[in-house]
Amino acid sequence: MESGSSSNIILETRGIVKDFSGQRALDGVDFDVRAGEIHALIGENGAGKSTLIKIIAGLFRPNEGEILVDGQVRAICSPRDSQELGLAFIHQDLNVVPHLSVAENIYLGRYPRSAFGLVKLSKMVEMARSIPEAVPMHTDFRRPVGELPLIEQWKTVINRALAVKSRIIFMDEPTTSLTHSEVEELFNSISHLKEKGKAIVYVSHRMEEVFKLADRATVIKDAKKVGTASVNVLNSGQLYRMMLGRELEDVFPLKAPPREKVCLEVKNLSRGTAVRNVSFQLREGEILGLAGLVGSGRTELARLLFGADRKDGGDIFINGDKRDIRFPTEAIRHGIGLVPEQRHTQGLVLPMDVKQNITLPSLKKLWKSVRLPLLSRRKENTLAQKFVITTAVKTYGLNQSASSLSGGNQQRVVLSKWLCAESAVLILDEPTKGIDVGAKFAVYRLITDLAREGKAIIVISSDLIEVVGLSHRILVLDQGRIKADLRREETDLQSILAMCLEKGSKCLGTSIN
Repeated sequence: MESGSSSNIILETRGIVKDFSGQRALDGVDFDVRAGEIHALIGENGAGKSTLIKIIAGLFRPNEGEILVDGQVRAICSPRDSQELGLAFIHQDLNVVPHLSVAENIYLGRYPRSAFGLVKLSKMVEMARSIPEAVPMHTDFRRPVGELPLIEQWKTVINRALAVKSRIIFMDEPTTSLTHSEVEELFNSISHLKEKGKAIVYVSHRMEEVFKLADRATVIKDAKKVGTASVNVLNSGQLYRMMLGRELEDVFPLKAPPREKVCLEVKNLSRGTAVRNVSFQLREGEILGLAGLVGSGRTELARLLFGADRKDGGDIFINGDKRDIRFPTEAIRHGIGLVPEQRHTQGLVLPMDVKQNITLPSLKKLWKSVRLPLLSRRKENTLAQKFVITTAVKTYGLNQSASSLSGGNQQRVVLSKWLCAESAVLILDEPTKGIDVGAKFAVYRLITDLAREGKAIIVISSDLIEVVGLSHRILVLDQGRIKADLRREETDLQSILAMCLEKGSKCLGTSIN
């Protein structure tokens, strides 16, 4: 499956096995990294990617197997061991100290000192500016990192790795919080590292990034390595089959055709440069997918529809009637519900119990009488129980706190909240983010069932598998504009991936066969 010379392998794992409390997290995994390559490590949540990286980093010890660096077996028992071997690990949280300067963050824990033990910031700044092979930074090295854009914080941590002469840099989901322009800047920095002979292990579930950046890709599924292949000989369908172990059509439930009635229509909706003259219709029972790179305007469009942001122009029609949605309360009143990407901070009140979260937008239904706005606990329990059953929330009782539920069940509670509020239009932003594979498929079934019952659903996802597999129709967004409006049966993963990556296309309203 692989091609190319293996003579420049600098890191290799052989037969890595790792068990946690009798559960196998890795089962005989072989993996290698070559000098000067970008190697994508991909797989579903819970596949074993993070466990493998933590073993290489010295955070976990394998039950079986060995790690080789430069062809020699090495015992990596701690993060210090991995650092001394030239390995660096950059996680999503970046591990920066916001109030310290760029230079201090680069030399964190390794401050240069004078003969009297004093730390001189000017010396540290001078050293930071002269790091060999450093990625360029557009900032003052004396400035606190917390004041910098996120992309400059990423560059700070990359240069920290270069300051200790790291040869392999592991990056875990680096573009999760970056804007479109910041993603491009990060990609330029990664290309710079490759040109300097550094190896990058790029962990991501975003296929457009894998195809744009990587030289090779290794897929891990259910604790085992499925295979490694050169990206230039793969198409997206082959890579998805490696990840899923089956055809895309076998993963998602069959969808019923949408109904004729248009329940939501958007005309020329705009907000600055984030959303520009967006127009579309959504019918009852239809699942509309929004595809596009980070910063394309997907979430910004959802926030406008929900009244979380104020529009600059354009109109929203609900069941044919023009509605001025300025606040979320107005969106809720007109039957729109939003399941946000950050369910912990925006979708749930974690200290509250299941019952209270489900009924939160529907409290007026629970008043004992019109004149006496006191909650009827009996009505609240009955209503919450109805939707716990409808969405199959696994809980030991309605009084269980939302914080103690699994990710999949938390997502079901958020969905239950909007079903309880009788929302006819559901906007789902990253509906399976952070939940395991089994729960993910259960959410797919729930979304499809809700559409069959007549709910109109908008799905926003960075995972093109979800967008294509769930949707009747797909809007491809780019820089706030609709780049294409595609019927699912007239397009495929490869076409949509190409459109997401293509620059300057103006194919509004076209379909790809």
